[in-house]
Amino acid sequence: MIGIKRMRSTPIAASPAKPDSEDWRSAILADPARILGDAELMQALTGSPASGDVVDLNAVARARLHSEIVCLKAANEDLQDMLRGNLAAQASAHAAVIGLMDEPNLAALDRRLAGHTATTLGLEAVRVCLEGITALPRAIAILPAAPGLKSAMLDGQSERLGAPDARLAGAIYGVQAGRVASEAVIGLEGRGFSGVLCLGSARRDAFRPNDAPDLAHFLARILERRLEALLAR
Repeated sequence: MIGIKRMRSTPIAASPAKPDSEDWRSAILADPARILGDAELMQALTGSPASGDVVDLNAVARARLHSEIVCLKAANEDLQDMLRGNLAAQASAHAAVIGLMDEPNLAALDRRLAGHTATTLGLEAVRVCLEGITALPRAIAILPAAPGLKSAMLDGQSERLGAPDARLAGAIYGVQAGRVASEAVIGLEGRGFSGVLCLGSARRDAFRPNDAPDLAHFLARILERRLEALLAR
């Protein structure tokens, strides 16, 4: 660790305590993580386990403690990575929603979903498939759907995450279907329409069945309100 000198692992002869030994001891007791977090230093301090027919229980206990420290440190790093990823995802979702609220009509909303929204969320494609609407001229993201599409894709659930539905991927994503490796499908329900929001990613691990789809639902609820306002015009 920065700011801490590494202790020598070779034995040294006993010598009178240096004037600052108490300061070192107090510093270590006040912040033991400075020592415990340094794997090489812990290895030097604990030494090697006893060999032969003698079992050194202290050495075994120290080795187990060292292993637990390494595992805890790795778990802590994974947790920090996950939290950073969640914060980034929240910021992206909020930016996408703000953009959707600014669009004045369905054609502009369609362009926003197909372009800015997909790019902001790091997705290959965004599709909104709605039952009971007529096709928009030159639409890319907002598509008419046959009755029963929502039921077929969600089977009574509010969302589905995982591999894309092979039966429908071509019709939903078009030429981008071959690049979509995972998707989040969120149910949409509003005045005068029913359907699904499909978020397609090129990453296989972007949407997994056990993931929490909170941000996808947040985007879907905002989109429902915007569609209600624009479809009524």
